[in-house]
Amino acid sequence: MCDKNILFVTTYNPYVQKTGAHQRTRHLFNALKQTAHVDVLFFNLYDKNVPITDSHVFMYDVDLEAGALSKLKGCVPFGQHVIALKNGRCSRIYREMIQRRKYDVVVFRYLATAVMCGVEDYADVVIDIDDIPWHNYHKMAENPSYSWIKRVYFGYKSWGIKRVASRIMKRCRLYYTANPQDCLTDNSRYLPNIPAILESQDYVSACNKNILFVGFMAFPPNYQGVDHFINYIWRNVCRKHPDAHFYVVGKGTPEHLRKAWESYPHVHVLGFVDDLKEMYRKCSVVVSPVYSGAGTNIKVLEALAMKKICVVSDFAFKGFDAHLTDGVDLLVARSDSDYTVLLDKVLSDVSACMNLAVHGYVSIRKNYTSCAVVSVIKDSLLPDC
Repeated sequence: MCDKNILFVTTYNPYVQKTGAHQRTRHLFNALKQTAHVDVLFFNLYDKNVPITDSHVFMYDVDLEAGALSKLKGCVPFGQHVIALKNGRCSRIYREMIQRRKYDVVVFRYLATAVMCGVEDYADVVIDIDDIPWHNYHKMAENPSYSWIKRVYFGYKSWGIKRVASRIMKRCRLYYTANPQDCLTDNSRYLPNIPAILESQDYVSACNKNILFVGFMAFPPNYQGVDHFINYIWRNVCRKHPDAHFYVVGKGTPEHLRKAWESYPHVHVLGFVDDLKEMYRKCSVVVSPVYSGAGTNIKVLEALAMKKICVVSDFAFKGFDAHLTDGVDLLVARSDSDYTVLLDKVLSDVSACMNLAVHGYVSIRKNYTSCAVVSVIKDSLLPDC
């Protein structure tokens, strides 16, 4: 570790791992700490009741509820407000922080956090972009399940964010992305997501026909994906495998969807569970029927780290093809019929497909570890240390 000073600015608690965003925050924080001295400026939006005892974490509870005029301003695609609204209190605290102590590097978790803090000069700023900011709106604009007027709005929003964010990304010192295909300029680096659960303990269960989905179920790409899976894939799987069970784990499922899903045979919507590892032990197969969103699906990596047979959508697979191979480490479904065929293949002989779980686990241990994250941070952020 060198004697440089880093300020890490985040809206996610670096000591919490309850979502993929929290997990990436934690891994980035740990990698930065192995590189230099780190102070954390934490604007607490999501974890109000979680105490922090680390003296180098400066936490401020903030409320970003905007008025009608501010929300309307955010729709005008000719300034940083199209990405996020500047927050006066956050901006003041950030300025005081960087004036109080000279930092060699300031790292923001998300571009929106930098905008919220009122950053104007990005030349010395490093941003963990994670997901390209306009991709989610772009995907929603292409989603026929939305009304045409919503799709027009999403397309307009995507265009505005891309216009402003692209300029910022070119101007900043360095930015990281979770998908190698999102490294759009020379000042970008691929910083992989890594699973939160990565242990030597064996989580291979007795071979069974239990299928698992894990995700934050208040997030539209997750509940929309599961809804599509149950309506168009699961019913076909059940016809051939009436003894198969599908478990949906994660809090936030809309109540009307929970009721609809549980009307199907052997669908269990469990919500939050105290012991996620036990759910992985209980199930031989993990699915990721995600068809929208941005970045990479960290739950795919987590499932492979738990030695599970993974059957994922081609969208959920994006960003992983550099280190994971379809048919070797996992199975990738390119259509609903493809998903049905692949699950039928797996459930017809689970034990014969366990080699996928073993290969996937080995690939995770080789390519998606904390050492990989630390290496990227050291080489790109402070190469002279």
